[in-house]
Amino acid sequence: MILKDKKYFSYLEMREASVSTISGKTNIIEGSGIANLLLAGGTRLCITDALYSSKSYRNLLSFKDIRRNGYHLETTNEYDTEYIFITNMASGEKCISERLPEFSSGLYYTYISMIETYAIVTPKFTNHDEFWHDRLGHPGSVMMQKIIENSYGHPLKKQRIPQWKEILCPACSQGKLAIRPSPEKLRNESIRFLERLQGDMCGPIHPYCGPFRYFMVLIDASTRWSHVSLLSTRNLAFARLLAQLIRLRTHFPDYQIKKITLDNAEFTSQTFNDYCISLGIDVEHPVAHVHTQNGLAESFIKCLQLIARPLFMITNLSASCWGHAILHATNLVHIRPTSYHEQSPLQLVFGNEPNVSHLRIFGCAVYVPIAPPQRTKMGPQRKLGIYVGYEYLSIIKYLEPTTGYLFTTRFAACHFDETVFPKLGGENKQP
Repeated sequence: MILKDKKYFSYLEMREASVSTISGKTNIIEGSGIANLLLAGGTRLCITDALYSSKSYRNLLSFKDIRRNGYHLETTNEYDTEYIFITNMASGEKCISERLPEFSSGLYYTYISMIETYAIVTPKFTNHDEFWHDRLGHPGSVMMQKIIENSYGHPLKKQRIPQWKEILCPACSQGKLAIRPSPEKLRNESIRFLERLQGDMCGPIHPYCGPFRYFMVLIDASTRWSHVSLLSTRNLAFARLLAQLIRLRTHFPDYQIKKITLDNAEFTSQTFNDYCISLGIDVEHPVAHVHTQNGLAESFIKCLQLIARPLFMITNLSASCWGHAILHATNLVHIRPTSYHEQSPLQLVFGNEPNVSHLRIFGCAVYVPIAPPQRTKMGPQRKLGIYVGYEYLSIIKYLEPTTGYLFTTRFAACHFDETVFPKLGGENKQP
């Protein structure tokens, strides 16, 4: 069935498709879904796979859809005019529900009207644009609009982003459960980049991601620039934290770190405190079990989990790959504007709009070049991998499906298939 008006649909998913006609295939289909109709004689029809096309000249109803609703069809001729009767059985007797006269073209016609219902329209981007919600880590509509306005490398600058009430994303529905807090906003506090840092740790997480059981976060209170490290034990936390502080002081020598807030239960080291004091950095530990004093780091951990969980929902990776999802989510957060700034952390720190042209859907298939020692002149030149993020714009990370080992390769040399999601072990999952 093809309908030319959205009002007949109780559920509509916008997705372009082609339909075969006598003259060949044509791309007039704009969506599909569930339609509820009322024919001229009062017959109700529910079509579960109706097609939507605003370019269609008329609404087209197929015999198959009528039969699926429990009705039967009979043809008859009255006064040289052919009719189709739509019949059904009532109390053991055959009743004629509708009389459809014939056009000269051979089609039968009737009048239809809509049945009052609450319509749910699920807009989606068409063609390759539909992947950007997945590529960007399943952001909400407001966040996605901010990313689009403050980045380049995508074709969505003039694209209308549907509101969250209009969108049905199964991965977001399964992976996100955000309880909206009402914390006190420190909007009047003016601090410089790196002036105040907050750190926290999440774990142990089961199942383990290889040797890793924890991840540690460090976030700047001004720009929301962040760093995440995977840890096998808690004992490595201070070594990673110290390395990151040295890195920040080296990369941004014009900005002084004045204060760092760390969880009292997880970060207690007199050696580290002495090192910070020697550099003029105040180390602050919140009151035990009062998480709001370290709320920025706590909320950042929840943000990473909210992004990482939907990444898994559309892939075929096991939960033991959570570390790769967390690191990829960290990169995605860097290009997301925050509630405090119109620009993303990456843009605030480096001054340039982020380029997102290199993003691909987490967990999708990627064909990577085979290393020269392993390839032959007449053999395959690429092999299958599983995309799990990137290190730089030109370097991606992928998993070898049979072993699960992590490798890197050049983005420009890879071919991606974002409709296939390989499984560790060689099986594929297609949506």
